[in-house]
Amino acid sequence: MSIVSLPRWQVWFLAFRPWSFTASFIPVTLGSILAWQQGPFNLFLYLLALAGGVLLHAGTNAVNTYYDYLAGIDTVANKGKSQPFLVLGWLQPRELLWGGHLAFGLAIIIGCYLIALRGWLVLALGIIGLVGGYGYTARPLAYKYQGLGIPFVFILMGPLMVVGGYVVQTGSFGWLPVLASLPVGFLVAGILHANDLRDIEGDRDAAIKTLSHYLKDAAQDFYYFLIWGAYLSLALLAILKVLPWAALLPLLTLPEGFKLMRMVKGGFTDNPAFLEPVEPLTARLHLIFGLLLIIGLLLAGL
Repeated sequence: MSIVSLPRWQVWFLAFRPWSFTASFIPVTLGSILAWQQGPFNLFLYLLALAGGVLLHAGTNAVNTYYDYLAGIDTVANKGKSQPFLVLGWLQPRELLWGGHLAFGLAIIIGCYLIALRGWLVLALGIIGLVGGYGYTARPLAYKYQGLGIPFVFILMGPLMVVGGYVVQTGSFGWLPVLASLPVGFLVAGILHANDLRDIEGDRDAAIKTLSHYLKDAAQDFYYFLIWGAYLSLALLAILKVLPWAALLPLLTLPEGFKLMRMVKGGFTDNPAFLEPVEPLTARLHLIFGLLLIIGLLLAGL
């Protein structure tokens, strides 16, 4: 079935890229589980925090598609690599932008309720998340186009979201969620970097400068750094007893990490086509790694 024959609500649903929401689910859930280990757990507040995180993510996706289209990154010629909803006319640019605004607006409503319960910490985290998400490709920030996407995504979808899930449960800040967020932060940055590796030529044609553009041949080494950073930071946290030994369950995914690094090496030395599946496979690694970390913490807590 062609996507244009789908009901319009399904086209809208797909335009928000729901397959990417695991990158929000993992950090919010991780922060909530860390809070559960230290005290009572409120399921309703967890669901609100998760909904807020996903809505911020959805709004960011919509606004990102809109500005990538305006910047000439998403075109008919590269529709297989880009989001096709605007370039093929399935949605109009302005309506997708307003859809993103709606997602942000709903996130703000949830945030206001959580601020009333938990105070200024939620407000501060929410403002950073909102500005960071909207400014990813929207001017005047548009930091994605200046090679700053990866470090900002590391922070926004690593420490910020993990701390957010923790604060919503506890009402207080703690360094534990900051430290525990590092492995998943490395991997979510790896997802974005894998996308940039694949799109180097298209971004260059659109005069977009991602971190891969600045790193040149060292871009593949930076991907290795992000993958190894996830595993080594996790091991160090367990050795230093910041996390329990059960939190080392994600080490079971090491073979998948090695496989992805070999694919990136092959993409740079043999065939650029090897880079095509690296982004979705890195996203899958992030999901499985995160789930195993959450399971390990649950087992340790029980």
